[in-house]
Amino acid sequence: ADHIRHLDRTRFTALVACTPTVPALVERYRAAGAEVFFTPIPRLRARSPLVLPRLLGAAWKLRALVRRVRADVVVANTSRAAYVATLAVGGTGVPLVWWVRDFLFGRRVFRLLERVPARIVCVSRAIRDFYGGEGDPRYQVVYVGNDLYRRLADVTDERVRAERERWGFGPDDVVVGFMGRLVEEKGVEDVVAAVERVHRDHPRVKLLVVGTGSNQEGDVEARVRSRVAVRGLKFVRFAGYQSDEALYYALFDVFVLGSRIQDALPTSVIQAMMAGKPVVATATGGTPEVVHDHGTGLLVPPASPGAMADALRALLEEPGLAGRVAEA
Repeated sequence: ADHIRHLDRTRFTALVACTPTVPALVERYRAAGAEVFFTPIPRLRARSPLVLPRLLGAAWKLRALVRRVRADVVVANTSRAAYVATLAVGGTGVPLVWWVRDFLFGRRVFRLLERVPARIVCVSRAIRDFYGGEGDPRYQVVYVGNDLYRRLADVTDERVRAERERWGFGPDDVVVGFMGRLVEEKGVEDVVAAVERVHRDHPRVKLLVVGTGSNQEGDVEARVRSRVAVRGLKFVRFAGYQSDEALYYALFDVFVLGSRIQDALPTSVIQAMMAGKPVVATATGGTPEVVHDHGTGLLVPPASPGAMADALRALLEEPGLAGRVAEA
């Protein structure tokens, strides 16, 4: 949505074709000035004989939409959309751009279809190298920009204090923040386990989980909430989806990224850095291109709550470490 908001409207008209499954995202597209069209984009990892027919049906519908709106260029965001768009625009003469920001493309299929797009934009070197694009001029690495710093400027200390109090945090508490989808691959369960370990020795440490897993593949929100309740982890708060990201990044004292799978380039980490927060992140995908261990943050192995807990303890116990990595 941020990219749409910053389009030069004297040159471009933004049209978005997406599924209606995440209403908050649809509203963000509309708020950014895009006209939204609902179209099916089937899940490609589902093991079902209906996947191919659904893929062809979705491509046919998108092809009809491209012709109806007389699109001048089609940008496919994510591998699911790229499969559909590649089949949809083939033979139409409409240029296709793949915006590749995940590792979910099958590499064989990627190499088979890569002759179709006019440009392949990768959000990190890790993505480009994963798909074998190094040295190919059609591949471009473009790090995702973000305007959170502008919104951070409008966040006052009074608002931060009030929001911390709303969630029961005192001025001396150390709030560890998680911001993202509550799905298995994002490792929120590892974050909870890590903070639980640290809280035993540092009772001032609390966890605020911002985000939801509702209507998303791999949803673990109910499971995480149940675990927290059963174990009596009263230092954990669930804020749900929050539209004011700047306020919450300002509220956090430490930010943790717990991804278990390869992240192409974690926007949340970049945003936390903009807010001047020390970051602990799992070393997957393009994350090490942003987080340099003990330089701009601390890196830990994925699915390792123990290592994550050790990194959090280091930020709490080593004099000056948190300030150094936050300012880097």
